[in-house]
Amino acid sequence: MRYLGAILVVGFGLLFFACDEEEALSVVEQYNLEQEKIDNYLTENGITDTLIHNPSNIRYTINAIGDGITPLLSDSIYVDYEGRFLDTEEIFDGNEELGMILGQTILGWQVMVSEMREGDDYTIYLPSYYAYGTHGSGSTIPANATLIFDIRLIRVAN
Repeated sequence: MRYLGAILVVGFGLLFFACDEEEALSVVEQYNLEQEKIDNYLTENGITDTLIHNPSNIRYTINAIGDGITPLLSDSIYVDYEGRFLDTEEIFDGNEELGMILGQTILGWQVMVSEMREGDDYTIYLPSYYAYGTHGSGSTIPANATLIFDIRLIRVAN
């Protein structure tokens, strides 16, 4: 009888964790769910006529077209940007003329900014797979956060 309580506790613990694992979405399921959220957001906000799909299936709009050079992943880039959560449109980050190495940014930026030219201004809609994934970023960006970035590529430096 003494061990019955311990066995029940362990059994319920295993059942609890097994249920959590079953409820967790696979990477593909999470990606598809977030793409659907993005598509619904775009439709609800009338952003369908100007929408473009990148070959990686990232949705974006071009707000302004520049005529400068296109960066490589090894280049330093200078950007004005603002990051928002898709669900709330709350701004979580932004900066003017921030310099960084393109290859050290999140995957969605690497994919999209490498297509931009100096002077281009894009709005990109990123599922968490292309952003901060299942871990998020610190206390600011939660796991599986679907994000919107307005990015203006100011300058590319080799």
